[in-house]
Amino acid sequence: MVRIFMIEDHQVTISGLHSYFRPSRGEVKITGSATSLNEAVSIADPETFDVLFMDLWLPEGEPLDNFKQLSKKFSGKPILLYTGEESIHWQRKMFKAGAKAYISKHASKSEILQTLERVMKGETVYTVSVNDFQSKRKIYSFRNPKYGLTEEQNEILKYFIEGNPSKTISKKIAKSIPTIDRAIRDIREIFMVTNNLELIKTLLKLDYENPSDKSQQ
Repeated sequence: MVRIFMIEDHQVTISGLHSYFRPSRGEVKITGSATSLNEAVSIADPETFDVLFMDLWLPEGEPLDNFKQLSKKFSGKPILLYTGEESIHWQRKMFKAGAKAYISKHASKSEILQTLERVMKGETVYTVSVNDFQSKRKIYSFRNPKYGLTEEQNEILKYFIEGNPSKTISKKIAKSIPTIDRAIRDIREIFMVTNNLELIKTLLKLDYENPSDKSQQ
């Protein structure tokens, strides 16, 4: 049996999940709930639940701040977003923060059960939207097929990794500064980072191959 603690400010949603998973059915049990983050932090006993269901929008705090607070308070407990917010922007942000699943409030009982089963096996269950987004972001290039960057993006990265600012890169490849900034922003999107420092760290972690190396072979 999977035991759920819910953080949800709409009682009708809590009641809806209770009706899905009545104790007599044995697959899943709602062992507790709270209508706010502060209440959850105060009353939730980690010994009584296996996973947390968290609404994206709660009465207090921003989603990422709320998620971080829960992660710290209930370290080791999988957190699943259960929300009506379907924006790809928030899906990607919450997965990046460490969410184990992002479940729509329109999901069927069987979909929730399948997701819970995978999460309890240690998986992160990405949504179809996130998987599709990642696929569409890949623009395959002969110079760096591993990361799917365009030739222009590779050229910009070559100078970016060397520490050149946008103004210098602009002169080197004869493109406007806004074009360079836009390209770097797109590259950050591809690697799912929010700033240039994170991009550099990510490229180093992924063992990024400088495209100029291949072109000289």
